[in-house]
Amino acid sequence: MKKGILQRLLPHLVALLIFLAIAVIYCSPALEGKVIGQHDITQWKGSFQQSEVYKEKHGEYPLWTNALFSGMPAFQIGGIGGNHLGSYWHVIMTLGLPKPIAFFFLACACFYILCMVLRIRPYIAILGSLAFAYATYNPVIISVGHDTKMFSIAYMPAVVGSFILLYEGRYWLGGALAALFTSAIVAMNHLQIVYYTFLVIGVMTVFYLVHWIRSREFRFAGIAAGIALAALAIGVLTNAIMLLSTYEYQKETIRGGYSELSGSTQKGDVKGGLKKDYAFEYSMGIAEPFVMMVPRMYGGHSDAIENLREESKALEALQSMPQELANQLAANRISYWGWLGGVGTSGPPYAGAIICFLAIIALFLPGVRHKWWAVTAIVLAIMMSWGHYFESFNGLLYKYLPFYNKFRAPSMILVIPQLLLPMLAVLGLERIAMTEDRRTLFPSFKKGLLATAGVFVLLLLLYISLDFISEADQQTLNQVKQMNQPQLTEMVNNFYDGLAADRKALMLGDIFRSLGFILVAALGLFLLVRNVLKPLPVMLGIALFAFIDVMAIDVKYLNKDKYEEPADNMASFQKTQVDEQILADTSYFRVFNVSSANDNTPSYYYNSITGYHPAKLRIYQDLIEKQIYRQPWNEAVLDMLNTKYLIQKDQSRLTQAFQPRPTALGPVWFVKGIRFVKNADEEMAALDHFTPKDTAIVQEQYKQFIPFMPQPDSAAVIRLLKNDNDVVTYQSQAPTNQFAVFSEVYYNRGWKAFVDGKEMPIVKVNYVLRGLALPAGNHQIEFRFEPEGYMKGKSLRTVFSVALLLLIAGALYAEWRRANTVKK
Repeated sequence: MKKGILQRLLPHLVALLIFLAIAVIYCSPALEGKVIGQHDITQWKGSFQQSEVYKEKHGEYPLWTNALFSGMPAFQIGGIGGNHLGSYWHVIMTLGLPKPIAFFFLACACFYILCMVLRIRPYIAILGSLAFAYATYNPVIISVGHDTKMFSIAYMPAVVGSFILLYEGRYWLGGALAALFTSAIVAMNHLQIVYYTFLVIGVMTVFYLVHWIRSREFRFAGIAAGIALAALAIGVLTNAIMLLSTYEYQKETIRGGYSELSGSTQKGDVKGGLKKDYAFEYSMGIAEPFVMMVPRMYGGHSDAIENLREESKALEALQSMPQELANQLAANRISYWGWLGGVGTSGPPYAGAIICFLAIIALFLPGVRHKWWAVTAIVLAIMMSWGHYFESFNGLLYKYLPFYNKFRAPSMILVIPQLLLPMLAVLGLERIAMTEDRRTLFPSFKKGLLATAGVFVLLLLLYISLDFISEADQQTLNQVKQMNQPQLTEMVNNFYDGLAADRKALMLGDIFRSLGFILVAALGLFLLVRNVLKPLPVMLGIALFAFIDVMAIDVKYLNKDKYEEPADNMASFQKTQVDEQILADTSYFRVFNVSSANDNTPSYYYNSITGYHPAKLRIYQDLIEKQIYRQPWNEAVLDMLNTKYLIQKDQSRLTQAFQPRPTALGPVWFVKGIRFVKNADEEMAALDHFTPKDTAIVQEQYKQFIPFMPQPDSAAVIRLLKNDNDVVTYQSQAPTNQFAVFSEVYYNRGWKAFVDGKEMPIVKVNYVLRGLALPAGNHQIEFRFEPEGYMKGKSLRTVFSVALLLLIAGALYAEWRRANTVKK
């Protein structure tokens, strides 16, 4: 019996060892203790350092951070996932491996699980797993630091496979795995990838429902749908702390909050979602998804020269012109010229030419299950990736598809084809391998060849018709032409002619490169279909070439040069003498980095009034746009934000200079009077000309929370005792009634104020700050951050974690009974 078990497990163990070995070899510098220099991770470290320091002191992460944007919920940066089961399962699935080895191993393992559900032979499953894990989009996002996105992508196939298992009648096991993997993917906290995963499952479910209805399997459909919904609910709600906290917070952010300022929205914007223009940033051009088959059709990386330097016509042109002009032109986007425009890209989402070819072949083979829902999901994803370039369709989705308007970057949805193309590929290969008389498949194989040939004809037509000049390039050319300087115009035209030539060479080269790999795979399949060769050598050969195909592109974007020593990785946070001077000030204050608005490195040491986060508070974004990022910035607003120092960073993000601001008002002060305004527009306009030390600006809707007007008295004092992130305490002494303005961000979904232990309403003042009406006398004031979503989430997390454990136990028992029944 034991021998039988080992024999059954051996192919799977071999597969896992192959996955591990390849990941280790590709990411070998990680075993030497080196780390990838990831821009986004550097930004995250800056914003999260205050939370780390807090945890060292208190044993847990705070719910609020003061590190950026004058304060925001810390759970939007990290630290309070709360899904212990999902975390434990993640450690098991990744074997505790270091990044980035863990990324690739996990992606391979999860796709392999999908293949086992689809009953794919292990050696074919290995091919598909490697193709999915090493699709070029993955190394690209790893290189820039999108760690949570990569882990979420890795879990996608296991989630989809679990629901297929459930729909195929394995209720207990399928339901348990669906709940467990849903719990894990949601715990990775990249909800956009989770959304796309559920979109795939939704398309698949519709096709299953149609099949069940046609087959009159109503009872089966009811049971499967009921268990699927239960599994989904359990998996999702084990993450209730994170989800409910995020759901509560997003209502006040640029992703869900609605600015009260007039003119802040445009026609077509949906209330409660991102602005349409912002949501449709990173939209792909109509032909651009072909990069899944021809990687550098649109140039590849935005900021790199993809051509060989000695062959680059653009570099040749730059070398023949004055250095200053050459530097200006070289600063523009170089290789990439696609429709993502100014935002650019760090690399193409290349799925592999061989994988795309195998997926096309699978569409024409008879008896390939799952292909029609997969094709539907792929086509839908491509159409959605076009964003505003297909607004007649995507505008409707933006308006009516639930939660879709919470996300930006439509190009990201190509993770769906990245998953389903290799799935179709292995399904097609399995169909060929299991067919006894493979000659019967030749007509279908020939149709697939003709379809592939049609794709390449279309690619060549595009090559002939495209001008290889981007919109930004054309704008530059037009500007230079208007200067009416013939010599300058000639040099710039020569540069862009060279750039277009480079781009043409890249596209044509990659068309023939992809064609070459496809011809190798086609020859192997031809010999297999004609019964000249056996399946195993053909599949192994195709697997080898498919892996070489994607890996040759991958190493352009993630290679050993991307790694660095941990000390070098932390160089951006090195404390300079200037920092030492500023930090000698032990008072409570904020800084303003005038060198870069979207930089979190100052937050490593300081409380900053700016920074970067994709979900800023809506009111604070309004303040940034109207008062801080304007030229010149509003000094009064900087004063009320307690901005005590202006700092300058060099190109390495090290602090090189600072300027004190003695007018900063400190953490709290009493005002002499209150100016009431009707609405948000008047409130924002009032900030242009006011003295925050003397006057508080309040909308009339908050007048009810101010029972008396302040009576100025020089003896009145108020001071900060302690700011401990989630709890902030003050002490006041005043012989008369006063109104206090606190230099803390107003956020009405969690902050509560208590005066001598009695809760008092918080007044929104100066558009973004908090205010309190304080009666005469001595008082202890305390602000506590107790977000309702977080509190409810803790209870729900416990209940559904228990439900998940019971479901797993039920699945284990059901599988034990099933095994014993089969044995008898």
